[in-house]
Amino acid sequence: STTVYFGPTQPDGVPRGNWIQTDPAKGWFTILRLYSPLEPFFTKEWRPSEIELVK
Repeated sequence: STTVYFGPTQPDGVPRGNWIQTDPAKGWFTILRLYSPLEPFFTKEWRPSEIELVK
């Protein structure tokens, strides 16, 4: 698994590759694209984790 951080400034100790800069004046949304998903995706046995607010 991978942890990705979204925010206007890069958190301390978070590698640049794990941070996506956001603009507080604009909205944003996430899209998850799966390439060649396995059967649990189609049967809805698997789903991605919820996004967690970290302060």
